[in-house]
Amino acid sequence: MQSARHAENVSLASIDRDALTAFVNACQVLVGRLDVKAEQSTVFVRELLMRVLQRTSGASGAPANFRVARVLSYLEEVFSDQTIRLASAARHVDVTPSHLDRLLKEHTGLTYLQQLRRIRIRHAERLLLTTTSSIKETAYASGYTCTGSFHRDFRRVHGCPPRAWRDFRTASAELRPGRES
Repeated sequence: MQSARHAENVSLASIDRDALTAFVNACQVLVGRLDVKAEQSTVFVRELLMRVLQRTSGASGAPANFRVARVLSYLEEVFSDQTIRLASAARHVDVTPSHLDRLLKEHTGLTYLQQLRRIRIRHAERLLLTTTSSIKETAYASGYTCTGSFHRDFRRVHGCPPRAWRDFRTASAELRPGRES
């Protein structure tokens, strides 16, 4: 347990070091460009800081906006609740539903509903591979209220229905070399 925590701390330290290095490099560039007009310098500094923030958030895999990070964590916790709505997620992070949808789209490239579907489908994939639950049970356990929606969303992502995907994945796992049957 301690070695896992130590590895996580080392990983975070290297991310912090990379972020600091990026910031120092940006500052060195900035020092050479401060001779221009004050207004241009302000615009340049803003753009530079945005690039640094984008680079550090991309390196850590975490969203740069704290509300986005909070709502994604919230969705990971409650995705199986079939009554979860954009409005309740927005209340959780103290913004309006439309603002939350816009924030998610801006920072992750996906809307609220797309994020929720992605999380639910990813959970369903794990269940399909690790349990013998029926497709209907998997759909309900993943937060879907109707199997038709689950089939539609699963087919959009994988190009085939869940049962065919499960059969293909389990068959290909059994055929891998070095695996004893």
